[in-house]
Amino acid sequence: MLEILSLVVVLLFIIYHFKNKSRNGLPGPSGLPLFGVAFQIDYNRLHLKLYEWTSSYGDIFQFSILGKTYVSLNSSEIIREVLGTEPNATITSSREPSFFGEYCMDNYSDIGFSPNTKEWTKRRKLAHRLLHTYGEGIQKMEDEILKKLKNVKRYLSENGSKNVDPHHVVEEFLFENLASLVAGTTDKELQRLMKEMDETSNEIVLPVVDLIFKTFPFLLSLPFSLTKKPLYCRTATNAVMSTIQKISLEKEIKKGIYYEMKNELDTNGFRPTDSEIKCIISNVVAAGFLTSRGTLMSLIHLLAEYPNIQSRVQTEIDDVIGQRDPHVTDRNECPFAEAVILETLRYTTHVPITIPHYTSETCSIRGHTVDKGTTILVNLWTAHHSAEWGDPFTFRPERFLDESGRLLPATHPIRKGFYIFGLGKRSCLGEVFAKNRTFLFLATLLQTCNVTKPTNQSLTALNPRDMMVGMVLQPNPYNVQFKLRKRTD
Repeated sequence: MLEILSLVVVLLFIIYHFKNKSRNGLPGPSGLPLFGVAFQIDYNRLHLKLYEWTSSYGDIFQFSILGKTYVSLNSSEIIREVLGTEPNATITSSREPSFFGEYCMDNYSDIGFSPNTKEWTKRRKLAHRLLHTYGEGIQKMEDEILKKLKNVKRYLSENGSKNVDPHHVVEEFLFENLASLVAGTTDKELQRLMKEMDETSNEIVLPVVDLIFKTFPFLLSLPFSLTKKPLYCRTATNAVMSTIQKISLEKEIKKGIYYEMKNELDTNGFRPTDSEIKCIISNVVAAGFLTSRGTLMSLIHLLAEYPNIQSRVQTEIDDVIGQRDPHVTDRNECPFAEAVILETLRYTTHVPITIPHYTSETCSIRGHTVDKGTTILVNLWTAHHSAEWGDPFTFRPERFLDESGRLLPATHPIRKGFYIFGLGKRSCLGEVFAKNRTFLFLATLLQTCNVTKPTNQSLTALNPRDMMVGMVLQPNPYNVQFKLRKRTD
């Protein structure tokens, strides 16, 4: 009875909210009273519906679900206009009240889901400094990654010319990197818990799923697989923190992001709480695993699918690097390898819709009044697959090169339309780390072997529209062969 009464109260609130919400002239699908477009979408593939709606309603439109209004930004131009130009850049840089931020991130104690507050600013600055020290400091980062890449070489040597699913070696490489980054260790149990935490959160952080839990919190008490996920996520996050604390104490580890945050006291007297440390680490793991997993798994698939492209990258790496260990500075001399990485990121767009933005006050976007408290969806999927790319569903790295074969500068219109790491005050802190790590992985892989299609099996073309769903998209499982080029270490 209590649950029924709760549902009635929620529905009455939705009715009131729906009736008092103005559309302010923005186009968009009308949907049904109360429910809006809830029955028109697959909540796991909202990005594909937004892509479809863009052809009818343009690069900015709005819609409602369960009485909540969303404004969707669907082109590189409108994204740059809103997130990169003041005053809207600041007004839209906050985060909406969310179930995930409240329930899984200890009442917004993190960076990704926290609103734009003084506390958030301090956390972001701290995380930026630590990622620069441990993730972008060239010598430290290279030494750590190259150590982990020796295990990759060993795997390739042991599995040469066999049909293999590469996710095992990709995940081991990434989690060894992340465990070392956050805790100064490669403990296997910690890696397992980090994976469990990240994969569970990926399923429940989608905007529409978050809205359902936020609107109907009693769902947490129901015995279904999805309704149990939030508790699993919170439990796994706590387990990660407990394991890091235990390992750090027992092994007296004095390096890594956890150690630095535990001993942090800046000139303003800021010392992060245990909840803040836990949630910042959760953000770092989330940003460093599934997105990079999607990138590397897609990259391997595409190398096998396009042997001519692979051969061209390999020739470039052989000419520039030869048989020595690759270095981050080699990126500047390997423009085609860089173009392949950028095109992989654009083509797949693993984060099709970023964590929603939120207006901290009423603002104007292209002459339309957008109320305070409006949720802004940054629709990267459509921006990266729009007509401005010419052939957006063709994998063509050359689009990022000029006529002489050099990488287009960041100021070129094509590069300016590429926002895989976000834009503005909420852009990804780990962009440099992610690009460096991907380049070192690619160079080491192609120094060591040729990636080919499997024997006696098919390799279905990588279609970004059919990838495994979640906040971060993933390629469907596949097999390839790694055929050794030479004797490895």
